[in-house]
Amino acid sequence: MQLWTKEHAISVLPSLAVMLLLCWVLRVTIGKKSFETRMLPMKILAVLVVLLEIGKQVTSFSRGYDLYHIPLHYCSLFIFMLPVMAFYRGKHMDKVGGITAALCSAEFLMMIIYPNLIFGDWNVRDYFKNFLDFHTVTVHILIMLGFLLIPALNLHTPAKKGEVKAVIIFIVCFCAVSATAAQLLETNYNNFYQCNIPPLESLRQAVEAVTGVLAAKIFYVLCVTVMDILFTTGAYWAYRGVRKLVAGKVATPV
Repeated sequence: MQLWTKEHAISVLPSLAVMLLLCWVLRVTIGKKSFETRMLPMKILAVLVVLLEIGKQVTSFSRGYDLYHIPLHYCSLFIFMLPVMAFYRGKHMDKVGGITAALCSAEFLMMIIYPNLIFGDWNVRDYFKNFLDFHTVTVHILIMLGFLLIPALNLHTPAKKGEVKAVIIFIVCFCAVSATAAQLLETNYNNFYQCNIPPLESLRQAVEAVTGVLAAKIFYVLCVTVMDILFTTGAYWAYRGVRKLVAGKVATPV
């Protein structure tokens, strides 16, 4: 199980350095401007992510369409949540911001810890040869930027209560949809059909050999769901720590 490859090092690390510099420049130049001004980079980012997804879908259709390209992956959530956070101004905008921050934090942590699970070294090698590889690498890098923008430009203030609950409910709903589709379409959305982490996939197969296919699937889906909930909520708390470090204050949720 290889966490990083040379290809990930030469793509993720320089990109991260550039994004940190960009966030510092934005914080210095517009960090004290109005909320809508500070939200402008996120709006641009959201539009870019949506346009890239449209390009991915068009490309997939032109090649016969791969069911794996249906946006039912964890990373597909950003197609929806980044634009909602960037443009929605209703009464639930705080919870929307909290959910988006949690998702971005989880994605950022995975890109730091285990980028080889997010995209393969071949995606980097074929970055300029295949639009789908270009999309895969670029979108995940942009999501990292989304995480950095939120505390850098103070785009979300954690609520005193209800935000963690909203994150958990959101992830449970996502898992219910993604896991169901994975079984019906026999497609590995969010690792719900099989596991891309070799040791865990071996364990899944071992459990299936003992309990049978149905019981093993139910147990496996529940385990993945619990891991998604725990990792996302844990990432949310990490985000609050980063925000506290950057902004100097943070509310305490209930």
